[in-house]
Amino acid sequence: MHKLKLALITGVSFIILMGGISQRHIIECQLITPSGYLEIESNIFFSPSINSLKSDELLSNINLAKSRINNTFGNMTSSPKVIITVTENEAVSFGSNLYGVTHLSVLGQCIVLGPEGQNIDVIAHEYMHAEVHHRVGWLNYLLNVPTWFMEGLATLVDFRKPYLLENIDLTKNEVNSVKNQTFNHTEIKHYQAARILASDVNKSKLYENLEKLKQGQNINSVFAM
Repeated sequence: MHKLKLALITGVSFIILMGGISQRHIIECQLITPSGYLEIESNIFFSPSINSLKSDELLSNINLAKSRINNTFGNMTSSPKVIITVTENEAVSFGSNLYGVTHLSVLGQCIVLGPEGQNIDVIAHEYMHAEVHHRVGWLNYLLNVPTWFMEGLATLVDFRKPYLLENIDLTKNEVNSVKNQTFNHTEIKHYQAARILASDVNKSKLYENLEKLKQGQNINSVFAM
């Protein structure tokens, strides 16, 4: 009995440790004010290396990105924490790449923008991840929202050329196969397939349908995908 109890304690401790390691960036982002970073607006933190002219441009881009989502799907209700970095090393220290990442967890949403991701398209893309996660809830997001679906919705407000339908040339099999693969974030064709799959989503009813996911309905029945 003593050995069993010890084994259980060890197992639980290991799970907690691994969970803490895997979620360390979201924990840092949500619970710790970045050292030296300036909170320009509520929940928006700029690297101290960003000058005032650049900060004005970034705030404008953030507002335009949010307006793009509002105009496409309706008004956002999420308010993710946003950390804007200047160098690649800064971005990496927050678990991002040169462009950006949205950390999603039970604690909430945290967007980290790298030096190459401070344009309207990338910002809208990342804010869309935060909005979907906020609306469906952490557990339903984890269990019932596939990555290709999340990325497909994000590309609907991301107007970079590779994601525009007129620039995508994939077979039907290539498009559908992304549903059965681990989504590769370095493979442009996966994003393009996700963009095509999301093209039939009823934009005016997206939030209503996300609420159905939150209530436990299956994504395939809600979105007929």
